[in-house]
Parts: sequence; structure tokens; C-alpha cells
Amino acid sequence: MKWKKVLLSMALLAALSGGASAEWTLGPGLASPLPTNPAFSTKGWQKETMNVNIPVSRDPNLLKRARINAAVEVETNRFAKSIEKRNAAWKTTGWISWQSAMDKKESPITSFLLVESSYPDRAAHPMSRAVPMNFDGLGHRVTLKDLKQKMPNLTVEEVNRQIEIQCSEREIYLFPDHTVRKLPDIFYIGKDSHLYLVFEPYEIGSYASGFIAIDMGMVVY
Repeated sequence: MKWKKVLLSMALLAALSGGASAEWTLGPGLASPLPTNPAFSTKGWQKETMNVNIPVSRDPNLLKRARINAAVEVETNRFAKSIEKRNAAWKTTGWISWQSAMDKKESPITSFLLVESSYPDRAAHPMSRAVPMNFDGLGHRVTLKDLKQKMPNLTVEEVNRQIEIQCSEREIYLFPDHTVRKLPDIFYIGKDSHLYLVFEPYEIGSYASGFIAIDMGMVVY
């Protein structure tokens, strides 16, 4: 399993720093941002040990655009401050990138992920987390509670069943005790209009298992 950890760490570092492996995606229904995307552009900056590449909404609805961009800026500033604070005690490099999900201008829901990574100097590997960004047509945040009203299969029991089926099919290693007791906080709606629930490394599987995205089926609007 050690070699898998090394490969995963190398892929994350390269992808998040814009290297050759930038095509790495966290799960199905996601894509690396494209400069031709009419709905979003990408804004990047670097300061000391912080490297940022974040989406900027181009939505024609000014209110929706403002709400999406404000949410991204708030989260980016929060993470940048946490990296700055950690650097006061130990040199730590931070990255923010993003991955495109359902983000066409005509989509009823705009969905993408921010991927935040940190790497303390001389650590065994970087640690990454995903931050869900899901918005309705007016730029209000969409929650799983909202989706559950039209998706009766969105239950803890069904999530556990799908974890067993999909991880077995994909040969993903899970911890012996990997039963989830509540719906996860992280989700996105893919380009295929499917809802994906995301489990981070060490949540139900090892670091080598990476992010685990579970397909819960077509989203009903």
C-alpha cells in the first residue's frame, strides 16, 4: 500500500500546483476547469507559501454571480488565514484549486468543488479536503436536505448499500468498520446530472483509497 500512497501524493501535488497531472479529478462527473468555459473563469495568485486558483462566476444574473463569488472568496480567505497561522509554528504550503461539475449557464443548479490541500514541511504526504459549492438559480446554497425532498433514496441505509456495491466494483479498500451513520457534508452534482456523495481520505478508507465519490443516481429537480 505504501507505493500507492506515494503515487497519490505525487498526483495531488502535481495537480494542485498546475503540473502535468492537472487532469486528476476527485470523482466521476468532474473535470478540470477549461479556459473556454462560458460560465466561469479562473483567478490565480500566489503569496509566500499559498497558491490559489479559484473560479469566478460569469453568470448573467448579477445577484447569483455576486453570491457565488462571495462564497468562494470567503472560503478562500478562511483557508489562506489558516495556512498563514500554521506557518507561524511550522512551514506549511497550501493550495486551493477547483473542479468543474454541473456549471453550464442553463443548469438549474450550479455545482463545483474547491479542493484545499496543505503540506507541512517534511510530512509524509499532503492532506486534502473538498469544499462543496452548490447553488440554485438565484445563487442560494443547495443542501442535501433540499435534494432529499425529491430523492427518497437519499437515506443513510441506501448510502451504506451503495458504498458496498460501488467500492467492491471499483476495488476500493475500505476500513473494516466503514458504516456511515449520517449523510456526508460533501456532495456535488456531476456533469451527468448525477448526485455524488464524497468521503474524504481516512473517513471510510485509507489515504491510499483517496476521495471516494458514491453515485446516488440522477438528480430530480
